Amino acid sequence: MNTVRKRGTLPTKHKKATFASDGNDQYTKAILKNFDVETVNYGQLVKEREKGRVIGKTRTIIFGEVGDECIDTVYVERYNLTLRHGISRLVRKSLCFSKCKEMLDNHLDVYQCYNNLIRVNSALTIKTKKGEKNIERTPCMAEGITNHIWTWKELLMFKISSTIN
Repeated sequence: MNTVRKRGTLPTKHKKATFASDGNDQYTKAILKNFDVETVNYGQLVKEREKGRVIGKTRTIIFGEVGDECIDTVYVERYNLTLRHGISRLVRKSLCFSKCKEMLDNHLDVYQCYNNLIRVNSALTIKTKKGEKNIERTPCMAEGITNHIWTWKELLMFKISSTIN
């Protein structure tokens, strides 16, 4: 949540951030630690399982005004799966586990740059007329942050401009 607060636009009372998670109370504590409760909508989705299969879902509004349709974890679960497939350190029951949090954080940062700037997401492809090539896009292209698919060389050679306070 600290990273979300640092990298995102801070929510306001009129433009609230919306979060959804499973029933883990650590999320509630992290949200309250990093955001003003009046600027956040937060709901939890708790799955009821029987013999490893989901038999029911209970949605609970923790604070704010969240519609039931907004309380879902499917996108986070999909992103976690993408991360586990792309980063050997996150694979369950792996020999490649991280012994150092700093190295894991660095690996995650590089992978997220790759995922957002280099890797084409087929769900973001713009279909064109027959005979014309479809327009492939990365998440950063879809958000208007960049206008092209980056190469590894471009990413690794990118110079971050520093601002002195």
